[in-house]
Amino acid sequence: MFFVEILLSADSANRRFVADYASIFMIISALAGLALFIYWAVKNRFGRGTLERAIFRQNFMPYYLPFAVIFGWLGLYLVTSNLAENLTAQLPDWQQKLAVYSSFVLIEIVIIVFIFISARRYFEGGLSGFGLSLKGIFKDIVSAAAMFVAVWPLVLAAIYLIIIIGRLIEGPDFQMQQNEGLAVILENKQWSLRLLMIFFATILTPIFEELIFRGLLQTYLRDLDYSPWQSIFIASIIFSILHPLMHLPALLILSVCMGYAYERSGSLLRPIFIHLFFNAATIAFALLG
Repeated sequence: MFFVEILLSADSANRRFVADYASIFMIISALAGLALFIYWAVKNRFGRGTLERAIFRQNFMPYYLPFAVIFGWLGLYLVTSNLAENLTAQLPDWQQKLAVYSSFVLIEIVIIVFIFISARRYFEGGLSGFGLSLKGIFKDIVSAAAMFVAVWPLVLAAIYLIIIIGRLIEGPDFQMQQNEGLAVILENKQWSLRLLMIFFATILTPIFEELIFRGLLQTYLRDLDYSPWQSIFIASIIFSILHPLMHLPALLILSVCMGYAYERSGSLLRPIFIHLFFNAATIAFALLG
């Protein structure tokens, strides 16, 4: 949070200075990530056979549970956002957004608690069988960081490819569609809203989305006798299409990485940390312009 405060309060000259170093850091991290990815690809033959011994998560989860959670989440988002906007229609725009995203935070916390209760009930071994165990958390953090660095250049390449295609079609004024939450952070100076959005984007949403798309949906697909890789790709496609269309290629790559981390380790903490690192890096670089 202190780093974010520096970025938001610095004058333009200092921000340009920091941005220059951030660009250098991005290039170095991308090169390091590319080296890590090549090493993994050569060592594991691009993933062939790496998931043959993937852990099968024994469970008695109802077939409708993942879809009930997904559609319930989307429905609650729609209803509460409309309600919050109507109730705060006379307030300034930033207070309307504060009300809307506060309701989103509440919804995600309630659903997270519901998923925890469901996992304890339906998974053999409870939360541990679901992949949520603090045992080995430091190994999960280190592995997640390494995987994030390895996939980072591929995500950047997908983003730049969309920009190049967009400029070829629409001309030099083409702009990449911005994530709505990120736009709220950049366009509003009120600290209460910014801190809420940073918590929402970097902490809560990675936990929430990984519990749904990796923990519930990917496990459900494995239960249908899809292979680990098939389950990863199907869950990743569904995850990606629920985000802005322009982000689909980059998010698909990231999602496959997170799904692979889950199947490879059996720990749901690894994709959560990868997702957290990605969202935090996205916000940091956006603040730097």
